[in-house]
Amino acid sequence: MEVEKRNYGVDVSSFQGNDLSAMTRAGAKFAIVKLSEGTGYQNPKAPAQISSAKANNMLIMGYHYAHFGADSNRAVQEGNYTVNSAKQAGIVPGSYLACDYEEGSGNSTTQGYSASADAILAFMDTVASAGYKPLLYSGKEILTKRVDVRKVTAKYGTCLWIASYEYKSGTRLDNPDFGWFPSMDNVAIWQFTDNWRGLNVDGNISLIDLKTDGKPVAQPSKPAVKQPAQQSWVDELGDTWYKEEGKFYPNGTINIRYGARTTSDIIGTVTKGDCVKYDAYSRHGGYVWIRQPRANGEPGFLVCRQGDDPWGTFK
Repeated sequence: MEVEKRNYGVDVSSFQGNDLSAMTRAGAKFAIVKLSEGTGYQNPKAPAQISSAKANNMLIMGYHYAHFGADSNRAVQEGNYTVNSAKQAGIVPGSYLACDYEEGSGNSTTQGYSASADAILAFMDTVASAGYKPLLYSGKEILTKRVDVRKVTAKYGTCLWIASYEYKSGTRLDNPDFGWFPSMDNVAIWQFTDNWRGLNVDGNISLIDLKTDGKPVAQPSKPAVKQPAQQSWVDELGDTWYKEEGKFYPNGTINIRYGARTTSDIIGTVTKGDCVKYDAYSRHGGYVWIRQPRANGEPGFLVCRQGDDPWGTFK
């Protein structure tokens, strides 16, 4: 399938509905569906959104929200995770898969100009080795100040999906103002608004012809080596936990509990500005929980995210 340049598209996640018909009627020719995040989250609406996009004859792409920062090994793990997520949701090899590389919500873009580019390339190489066409999403400032983006485009050419909004007070932007275009090389797609045509969905425009044909792309000369699966276990309550060491900085006051349930006894609190070191996380009951090692040997548990909404930042 092919969509010519200067056509409109949308990107959707669990914040949007399953039916993309209204977006098609508004003129969207392609849909970029959120598939995954980190190594422990899949968009539960992705299969239905992809099915609706197919029914509406839209060109379908997917994206993954990165948590790997400048860690190339973790980037390979996340690349494998999103490839598996894409296949499960119905996006076939030969389609575009984008790396959403932003600051916050589990990702840091300040870990090194060159190292960040290397990690992004590790993710994109993993996606390409599975037969998908890799893209890189971010804002111009991050890609020009925090990432050696030339490393990325030297290998993958016109592969950038850039976010840049022109906010006009009281004016909804339904069509891109190319006088506001984020001038930089190798832009394939421009995301120009977060409320396209009043549908509460991001609006994008293609700057090149987009094509998916179901045929795997040529693999890079040195395919990424798959890493071992992330260490995980199931606790006595039936919840799956994943080993991950990191730091969480809450946006406000959060209770520390004896167990990973909102009904568990409160054993302490953390407040804005505190640093919580954690060694594992679990997603259940509509929340993401992290486990905090404590001096007495009994860990504490606290919520760091409700659904897709983070309650702080991660490092």
